[in-house]
Amino acid sequence: MAYDIIGDIHGCSRTLMSLLDRLGYERKSGIYRHPARKVIFLGDFIDRGPAQREVLGIVRPMIDSGSALAVMGNHEFNAIAYATFNDQTHEYLRPHSEKNLRQHQAFLDAYADNAGEYAEVIEWFGE
Repeated sequence: MAYDIIGDIHGCSRTLMSLLDRLGYERKSGIYRHPARKVIFLGDFIDRGPAQREVLGIVRPMIDSGSALAVMGNHEFNAIAYATFNDQTHEYLRPHSEKNLRQHQAFLDAYADNAGEYAEVIEWFGE
């Protein structure tokens, strides 16, 4: 099996779709697939770019269906820590500082209207 390595998508769905198209992946039933290769995503799906949810809508079905693999990036790790409250210290694992909020704001904004979906995505990051 041959692999394509893709990292640092950072919420840029159009760029990702263009790259997958150029690499010969075809979208069938909502999932990008290649007849002879798989993608290995090197994480950093989120933060910065304008299309956080759209990127996850592309990569997640690929990973869940087996047409891609993924390594957790530091931005997904930070999202988990930002969302996880430590009952012993009474603080989040990643402080909700101005700096951390600024780095993570695009992802938080993308899910501001749906706390349940946000929690489910955070859980998926940790799987």
